[in-house]
Amino acid sequence: MAKLYELKKFDLNLLVIFECIYQHLSISQAAGTLFITPSAVSQSLQRLRNQLNDPLFIRTGKGMSPTTLAVNLHHHLEKNLNQLEQTINIVHGAELRKRFVIYSPQFFLSPSSATLISTLYRDPNLQVEHHDLQLASESAESLLAYRKADLIFSLSPLASPTTVCLPFQEIEMVLVCRQNHPRIAEFTSAEAIARESFTDYLTKEAGMQAVDYWLEKLFPERNIAFSSDSHIAILNIISQTDFIGFMPKIASTPQLFDLRLRIIPAPADIPRAMIHMIYNRVQMDHPVLASLIKEAAL
Repeated sequence: MAKLYELKKFDLNLLVIFECIYQHLSISQAAGTLFITPSAVSQSLQRLRNQLNDPLFIRTGKGMSPTTLAVNLHHHLEKNLNQLEQTINIVHGAELRKRFVIYSPQFFLSPSSATLISTLYRDPNLQVEHHDLQLASESAESLLAYRKADLIFSLSPLASPTTVCLPFQEIEMVLVCRQNHPRIAEFTSAEAIARESFTDYLTKEAGMQAVDYWLEKLFPERNIAFSSDSHIAILNIISQTDFIGFMPKIASTPQLFDLRLRIIPAPADIPRAMIHMIYNRVQMDHPVLASLIKEAAL
């Protein structure tokens, strides 16, 4: 790691001026390239000479020649300055390879999310990185505030002066069991369903509260046999046991997971959950990302 305190004591602008002098072997031409006066170039060169204790350039007739130290300095500087220029270009969007970080629930896997990803990849320099919001140690607000996420999909809306929160997708919930469940023909009433062993999705997301309230009201004494904060784990358990459970409909379809599940007709309409798209207002300053976000919103 660079010793930043030592770098702070050194005027890095002197190295840029040195490199320009080296390329032109002329004070006046270096000044013209940098749009500063020859006097300013000469003063900077003198400061660098004093710091390095070397003349760096020696007058030879009408021109100037670099010293051995100057040649060695140029050899190392040329590569480092090119890398620095590339880094600056990244910040300003030239030849940008952007890392676009998304946090979302697991059932972000859906046709809507696939459309979003396709929309994002219209920018050929975009690299998408996805994280499970349920497993994040920080809140959605903190992830955005500290620039650890560019876009968050959450079941909980976020009201903040620095963020924008838009509805993205409604999640239809269904009751499922494995295809060869021995009592599937008996699931014709709430009473029959209530006698089964249930799975339970562990989450504190506000968007699931309506679903949880509905479950408690319809099946107040249901037997919860398996709980998890992973829908994938719940899907696997249901597919291999006689447990039943509530699941986003998209997760139960063969297009995503061919687990041979059956949807059980619910005795009443199950509330839907809304996924919200949340991002920093400053994201709208970037024209490419702004258009992508607007297109992805409902």
